[in-house]
Amino acid sequence: MRKSVARSGGFTLVEIMVVVFIIAILVSLALPSWMNARARAQTRICVANLRQIHQAKEMYALATRAQTGASVSMSDLVPDYLQAEPFCPAGGGASYTVNAIGTPPACPTGLPNHTFSWTGD
Repeated sequence: MRKSVARSGGFTLVEIMVVVFIIAILVSLALPSWMNARARAQTRICVANLRQIHQAKEMYALATRAQTGASVSMSDLVPDYLQAEPFCPAGGGASYTVNAIGTPPACPTGLPNHTFSWTGD
């Protein structure tokens, strides 16, 4: 008479390794697109911050009757024209260069996409 050996309901090592391998492939496919999406979001936020700074400089120039080329600092714009000083998300907390009136503000990172064309080009 043979005894039947009951098999436990667990997974084999091979089955677990196959599942881990499939998950690793899916992650390796998704990671580059996630990183690109993050960089695009940082660029959009940076350009929006540059646009806000430029608009605040224009309002400051109108309110103080400042001429083109007059120097402006961030302390002139905050809190009257900006609620708080914006920072570039890709810059690691570095502040923007405000520049003079008539000159666009600059991003501290110097990345090529982190620019704002204030002339409407």
